[in-house]
Amino acid sequence: MSREYNEAMNDLRFSPEAKKRMAANLAAAHEQAARPRPDVYAVRGGKRRWRYAAAVAAAVVLVVGVGGVASATGNLMSMANVFDDLFNGPPAQTEVVDKIGRPIGASATSNGVTVTAEAIIGDRTNYAVVFSIAKDDGTAFDVEPLENGILPLGFEGHSRVSVDGVMASGGSSYFYDADPSDNAIQYVERTSATAVGNSIIGHTARVSLKDLKVHGEGEARVLAEGEWNMKFAIDYEDTSVDLPAGQTIKVSGMDATLDSATVSPIALTLEYTVHEVLNWEDQQSGRMSDHNQNEMDRFLDPSVTLNMKDGTTVEIDALRGAGGTREGANSTACNKSIMFDEFLNLDDVASITIGGAELPLP
Repeated sequence: MSREYNEAMNDLRFSPEAKKRMAANLAAAHEQAARPRPDVYAVRGGKRRWRYAAAVAAAVVLVVGVGGVASATGNLMSMANVFDDLFNGPPAQTEVVDKIGRPIGASATSNGVTVTAEAIIGDRTNYAVVFSIAKDDGTAFDVEPLENGILPLGFEGHSRVSVDGVMASGGSSYFYDADPSDNAIQYVERTSATAVGNSIIGHTARVSLKDLKVHGEGEARVLAEGEWNMKFAIDYEDTSVDLPAGQTIKVSGMDATLDSATVSPIALTLEYTVHEVLNWEDQQSGRMSDHNQNEMDRFLDPSVTLNMKDGTTVEIDALRGAGGTREGANSTACNKSIMFDEFLNLDDVASITIGGAELPLP
């Protein structure tokens, strides 16, 4: 199934040369990615609370304002979204073709620039959406890529893709040029989310983008001024594979139990219980203290290794994923979503070792 999924990706509107450049650029960006201090979103309720931390989802250059952004947010459907659907119509429908979601008519034009949602792929809790950005007059954008191929671009301020019914999310974004011979560039948002109903499929994605800027030395300059808003239904084929669970694992030297594990061509999603509690200290609202950040890292850093059928192994840095913790009396429930740098062909994977426990793929 995953091989068919990978082949379906080749049907996107990119030339073979562009696809090769995209894969190379993603790998190069991963090598230069800087890990930021994550933001935190806490959900309070009774005596227990979830703490969510978002780290970079990989393949992003995270220099301030350049090439990407890491975020953590909570976003249940607001009253504004309800009224928007009432007065401005329902979201665009998404057609699933060869396992990939292709939004129908999800585009917006402002000041001679059109942004189009081209494709969305993912599993139950992780997705990547690809947008094209093009000038209506057919001319190309005046921007040079960085050495790793990522374009030093960013949208203004609070521009984002949000999803109705999501309680918390974390992810990253970046720009690249899949085919330099045409006038379009590509914008990608990659997100891991905790959603009502345990799946984001069927929810509505709402896109709000403003003022495309070029970043570099000095103040950023506006490349394309405008506002682009659209919405579309999230739909694609869920390619998650459930892995055996229940094993005892180690997380930063602590004993833990693996409650569930799923893998897809884009991400590994874990739930586990650490048999210790976080040593949490009071902090000011806003960004997490260094002490609490280290505690989150300690609980959200299971070792992960992909064991390939050809005998090679791939070490995965779990701290680059998004995750959360919930404290109990004597234990801590943890969830972790780790998006891969490249699309993973599950047919090539023999097993995944998590915290010392080897899980064979079915």
